[in-house]
Amino acid sequence: MSGRLQDLKYALRALRRSPGFTATAMATLTLGIGATTAVFSAVNGMLLRPLPYADPDRLFTLASNQSLPDLEDLRAQTVSFETVAGSTWQALDDTGGAEPQQVDAALVTAPIFDVLGVRPQRGRLLSPQEDRFGGERVTILSHGFWQRRFAGDASVLGSTLPLSGQSYTVVGVLPASFHFPGREPDLYVSLRVVYPLAARERGVHFLRTLWRLKPGVALGKAQAELDLASRRLAKLHPEENPGESLPLTPLRDRLVADARPSVIVLQAAVSLVLLIGCVNLASLLVARAAARRRELAIRAAIGAGRGRLLRQLLTEALLLGAAGGALGLLVARWGLDALLASAPANLPRAGEIALDGRVLAFALVLSVGTALLFGLAPALSASRSRLRQDLDLGRASARVRRGRIRRGLAVAELALALVLLVGSGLLLKGFAKLSAVEPGFDTRKLLTFHLELPEARYADIAKQTLYRQGILDALNAVPGTRTAMVSELPLSGNWLHHNALFEGRPAPPPGQEPEIQSRSVAGDYFRVMGIPLRAGRPLSAEDRADAPLTGVVNESLARLDFPGKSPIGSRIRWARMEGAPVWITIVGVVGDVKHFGLSEPEEPALYTPYAQSLQAWKRWMDVALRSSQEPGRLGAAAKRAIWSVDASIPVTKIRTMEEILGGSIARQRFLLRVLAVFAASALALAALGVYGVLWSSVRMRVPEFGIRVALGAEPRRVLAMVVTEGAHLAAAGIGVGLALALAGSRVLSGLLFQVRPTDAATYMGVSLLLAVVALAASWLPARRAARTDPIIALRND
Repeated sequence: MSGRLQDLKYALRALRRSPGFTATAMATLTLGIGATTAVFSAVNGMLLRPLPYADPDRLFTLASNQSLPDLEDLRAQTVSFETVAGSTWQALDDTGGAEPQQVDAALVTAPIFDVLGVRPQRGRLLSPQEDRFGGERVTILSHGFWQRRFAGDASVLGSTLPLSGQSYTVVGVLPASFHFPGREPDLYVSLRVVYPLAARERGVHFLRTLWRLKPGVALGKAQAELDLASRRLAKLHPEENPGESLPLTPLRDRLVADARPSVIVLQAAVSLVLLIGCVNLASLLVARAAARRRELAIRAAIGAGRGRLLRQLLTEALLLGAAGGALGLLVARWGLDALLASAPANLPRAGEIALDGRVLAFALVLSVGTALLFGLAPALSASRSRLRQDLDLGRASARVRRGRIRRGLAVAELALALVLLVGSGLLLKGFAKLSAVEPGFDTRKLLTFHLELPEARYADIAKQTLYRQGILDALNAVPGTRTAMVSELPLSGNWLHHNALFEGRPAPPPGQEPEIQSRSVAGDYFRVMGIPLRAGRPLSAEDRADAPLTGVVNESLARLDFPGKSPIGSRIRWARMEGAPVWITIVGVVGDVKHFGLSEPEEPALYTPYAQSLQAWKRWMDVALRSSQEPGRLGAAAKRAIWSVDASIPVTKIRTMEEILGGSIARQRFLLRVLAVFAASALALAALGVYGVLWSSVRMRVPEFGIRVALGAEPRRVLAMVVTEGAHLAAAGIGVGLALALAGSRVLSGLLFQVRPTDAATYMGVSLLLAVVALAASWLPARRAARTDPIIALRND
């Protein structure tokens, strides 16, 4: 024990005697370990940590939504599942506060809580008797909503909550630790009670489903049962069920499916930063070991064995690793906060990302392992002392023997940095092209907000039309504004499609009719949004409820379904409408909009007037208000105008269209920013590596430069020699890096927009940047070499 304590004390003294080396090594470790730990926290929370539910490995979901009748039949025809449940979303109006608010309600079937294995913190859950058509209106509150709405009142059970014109009794509160898969609702209500019309329809596929396997049941057996049940439904109900396979997907995979590629790229990027830092550390340790060979030879000469020398050097490396790991955790804490603060709002499982025990263990293993792994080889080499040679050779000669190793490490740093720079460059170019995509409408000075009408007071289309016209008139009365509305706002993430039939064409088999997007509008929608009219006329106030049904199609529908001819005058109808066929005459064609995202193609769409709606259940709307002034300032005025028509309707999602546009590319922007930080860190570390190698080389060659200058060599020739050495390092690093980047470029292919992973301009630009940085890092050592005083250099040698 005394020997180890002595090693520790000597290691501390040795590190204090070399403050420059110690500070550089610790900074390198801190940056690498801190960044890696922060990103690993995100990877752990999103991809590795089990879902916070009972037996999460038995939880599955389907890629496609289901209707409630189909879900009940699938459940009845399978025996491999312990519990099956479904859920959907509905915005409900909470009118019990100072002003109406909209709450996110999860419309669920009663088994949902059994599937997820949750128990209430207070009260009880939804009972099967309450989860029936016409059942009692009860609700279970999320913990967050209970705190916000009721200030955590312990007597909340039994109280009533006014929601969309109906009173609901609070029967339970869920624990704070429970998080619903995906979006976090404010409260939970019965699907059958709140939305009985849609719940009864077999053709309304709107439920996300959860399936819990029975213990010991193989996934293959359950999948075979489900596929057989799906084929049976297709035979019994061909119009609503195509009979396709229903692949079971682990719930965790489904939740993080969209974010997984980005997270993997970030993990790969931060791993490269860590590797560059480790290479830099190894280079520092090699240089330090070479500089100390004479010291170690003297210690060996007076009796220190090789094991003692090795232990001493490893103790120093472990001290560096421990200190770097401790500081790295502080950097990780800061970095994780910054990461989450800049992350897109829809980042999956964001609430589960934290520096937990697994992350701390990862940081400990990483810091100690890095120190041991990259300190072992230099320690072994330095402890293998050859007394006569090491005592006879000066320090500079000892460093010469290590110059080749350090040059190789510098080349590796440059190569790895180039890989990161190429990835960042490709993403930057793709993001620039994505940002330049025209959305198909004018986003400037456009304010939007969302409204939903309660069924209790707006069940029929006539009342809905009267309300919509009322708020259009009230908003248009605000000076300098033009207002319209649509059922599904572009880039908002909302869409609705129906099967359609075209007049004069053979009807496809039931269930195989083409799908088109259904969008209802009111007011001068196309003019307000800036969507160009390509042919015919727009919808107008003349398209009233008592007028012939009209519609406007987008260019995608005209191009796909009316190739080479005008669709004006043709008629279309929905395939699933009950009663006699009701045909809609196409009166115009408008330009496509980027409805689903700037990188996504538009789908065939039909715009129809709200006043002629055949769907009384379509009670939601997004209002678009174009103003001559800054639109963000009109929120309060818009609320007052809307509440002058009906003061109980909440006004939600008040956003400018430019904010919505920015939000639609938030994930790409986030990935680019983080990757750019890592690339800049890698570039700085690589430049530091080149600088260190050349500075060490200059120190070793001081006598040589002194002789050259004494023999008449001009300083600029000496400077050129050192810069040339840096250029050789840069060329080698760029060559290796290009090969690595080309080999790994396919990893980014799914994240790039209109950019090839092998884009030549990006590779050339990044190579040039790295070469410039490497040459800049060579400049200071080269200047020192050029200023060598031959007398002093020869005297010191």
